[in-house]
Amino acid sequence: MRKLPVVSKGLKGRLWSIIVLVGSYLIYISLGDLIPQYWNWIGFRALERSILTLGFVVILLIALSGIALSERLTTLAVRDGLTGLYNQTFIKVRLQEEIQRSERYKSALSVMMIDLDDFKPINDRYGHVVGDRILRGFGELLQDVVRSTDISGRYGGEEFLIILPLTSCLDAAAAAERIRKEISLHPFRIGASNDKSCQITVSIGVYASPFSSQKAEEIIGLADAALYRAKKEGKNKVVVFIK
Repeated sequence: MRKLPVVSKGLKGRLWSIIVLVGSYLIYISLGDLIPQYWNWIGFRALERSILTLGFVVILLIALSGIALSERLTTLAVRDGLTGLYNQTFIKVRLQEEIQRSERYKSALSVMMIDLDDFKPINDRYGHVVGDRILRGFGELLQDVVRSTDISGRYGGEEFLIILPLTSCLDAAAAAERIRKEISLHPFRIGASNDKSCQITVSIGVYASPFSSQKAEEIIGLADAALYRAKKEGKNKVVVFIK
């Protein structure tokens, strides 16, 4: 899957080269210790080996930390910190890629815009800590109920965008209805323990291909228009955008 270039490939490549070099040296040292009189033959004294090995171990730890940090930075660049779903920037990039793939292969593609109904009163009543807990739980539930091939992201606030590759309008509407029902039945925890929970509902707008060379922002706007209709028509429902 495409990643944003937060850390250059050149830097990561150099870090991996250092790791391979240091690893090779440590293997060489270990093998040398297994051969009697080996170090005496080549004139490499124990103190020198110890100092050099310590230095290489420090370098190895620094390189491994650099790799771990680069992966962490990449994750932070594409993931929403609260829900763990893709963030708005990355989900729009992925949508544009899927649009181009759909046009190239003449394949179906659908999107859903999901919004939590009456979320502000929940925040006002229970506080933002509980609101964040519900959003986090919603993100986890969304990952469980969508297909592994679908791409989920937090678009902003309590709005979420799902990309459904190879999915027709009819199938996307059926999937949206299934998601709506699953969410309406799920108890969202509002307290520190599991004994306090609340029910929430969602409204969902669906828009499907053919997209006719439309940009990601246009597609999102049309799905959002369907979502607006769902809200206007009473919430807790699925509306499909029809031109």
